[in-house]
Amino acid sequence: MGASLKSHRSKEKGHSAVPTRSAHRQSGPPQGIVVESWYLLLLGVAMTLGMLVVIFPPISIWPLAYICFVPWLVVIGATSSARRMYLMSYVLGALFFTVSMHWMFLVTFAGAAVLFLALAFYFPLVACPVRHMVRRRGMPLAVMFPVIWVGCEAVRSMLLPKFPWGLLGHTHHNMLPMIQISDLVGAYGVSFVVAAVNGLVADLLLSKWGWPRRCPSETPPRLTRQSLVFTATVVVCCLAYGVFRLRQDTITEGPSIAILQGNYPNYVDAETSDREPTPRQRAARYFELLAQAGASNPDMFLLPETPWSMYLNEEFLSKPLSRWWPSWYAMRPQACYDALRDAAIRYKAYVVTGSASSEPRPYDILAEELRYNSAFVFPPDGSRPERYDKIHLVLIGEYVPFRYGPLRFMYLWLNRHLPFGGENYEYSLSPGSEFRTFAMNSRSQGGRSYTFGTPICYENVMPYVSRRFVTGAGGEKRCDFLLNLSNDGWFPHSWELPQHLAASVFRAVENRVGVARAVNTGISCFVDPDGRVHHMVEKNGVAVGPGVDGFRVSRVRVDSRHSFYSRHGDLFAILCATCWGLFYLDYILVRSLAARASKEAASL
Repeated sequence: MGASLKSHRSKEKGHSAVPTRSAHRQSGPPQGIVVESWYLLLLGVAMTLGMLVVIFPPISIWPLAYICFVPWLVVIGATSSARRMYLMSYVLGALFFTVSMHWMFLVTFAGAAVLFLALAFYFPLVACPVRHMVRRRGMPLAVMFPVIWVGCEAVRSMLLPKFPWGLLGHTHHNMLPMIQISDLVGAYGVSFVVAAVNGLVADLLLSKWGWPRRCPSETPPRLTRQSLVFTATVVVCCLAYGVFRLRQDTITEGPSIAILQGNYPNYVDAETSDREPTPRQRAARYFELLAQAGASNPDMFLLPETPWSMYLNEEFLSKPLSRWWPSWYAMRPQACYDALRDAAIRYKAYVVTGSASSEPRPYDILAEELRYNSAFVFPPDGSRPERYDKIHLVLIGEYVPFRYGPLRFMYLWLNRHLPFGGENYEYSLSPGSEFRTFAMNSRSQGGRSYTFGTPICYENVMPYVSRRFVTGAGGEKRCDFLLNLSNDGWFPHSWELPQHLAASVFRAVENRVGVARAVNTGISCFVDPDGRVHHMVEKNGVAVGPGVDGFRVSRVRVDSRHSFYSRHGDLFAILCATCWGLFYLDYILVRSLAARASKEAASL
């Protein structure tokens, strides 16, 4: 590619293709490489696309993460046509999200297409300030690109569409020394380090081939030295901090937990769904697994999010309707409630399970009932179970927007046309109101007490949710470990499962808490506070994770450390997003001044 790019260098009259140092002094800075060919533009974008796809789970060729953006960065700086570059950047973004998250098509084709086309705008939005800072400001990519890229990740994770999936740092979920900085700056810090190396490599190539429109006061050697020093400092500090954290002796054994994993894919298509095991059959299998795991005398049993269709809250159980629940469909709600409570008493252990909750609203003209996605904790003494209602609901999957307010007509229209809704059926759930934690005593450790939180499904993808569970209003650490109840059966055995696990690893490191995951279809496992993944559900004695049903018993580990990230959150990511915005303001200002100067010159 280098030879091809060199052939596209701009040549000024009387100068050679590769100016000498004396020529630099005599005629000013050269224009550097210029990419005019569509083929070179497509080649650069295709190379970046190919590497981006394979660096994430399940392929996980993580070393390519350090050079995956380099072809695209060279194209951004060297392409003569800005519009062409923005168009190709958008295409790059659309293809990347479509390929890496193609599993979303299994649930909704139209919704996935809209999401991917919307997320794709972030690539040209990154390209614009990168191009500006390189071509007009002469700034090294090793410094500018990681700031801009992390700012982009922060905006799409915290503002629109609030979907922190596929962050660059997630590619390093199994590289323990690299990810320890997450307890300071979150997964965004790992993204920053990897992006800085990409920027350094791009700087080296651009300096060799001719820096595009570099600032007269900056020479390529000087920019290269700045890039090398900055990137080396960032990488060394990251690794040194990681090694230091891994050597600390702060992690101890916690309570024994049995994680139960079913293997029941969910399908939107009714005909396919009807061929799957019924909720009654699923319930029978889970109770069978629970009995098998009970032989290990765990302190707790953990079931996935809504392992079978059921309402377990007492407000629903007191309704006459619950007594007429069709027995051929599933266990009647009261029988299911009693079976879970009896299991907790029999095994002298806590039973944590996902379920739906329903609360009547007889005086609400907009909603006859409020329904929640909940986690229930049945204590071993047989008393009333405690409950947490999921707060961060999934758009379209769990709720339809505009349910209340002046745009309710849009809600009604969307509800009629979305796969889960209907003319006379509103499937939208309501969000909970409190990040509730629970207390338990470990029988196997002489009654030692622990506290835990229960992020449900994609809540453990959202960094702020785990932080709110772990850190109290006064800044104290109020949670020893997290239990992630999830149902990934909507994406049966697809790339979504290992990608979901990768995000879970960072929640453990960011907050220095152990995590136990029980996931329908997988991947159910334990994650230590330093990010180590262990004790996946096995098949024939081999830990395979997805695509099997079974159980695994292990101790979740707890950490005495309370992280900076837990206490202060995404300060680093917000700073990068702010800088990204300032770069845009600088771009707008420079373009405005240039347009004004051009207009004044034309009027003379």
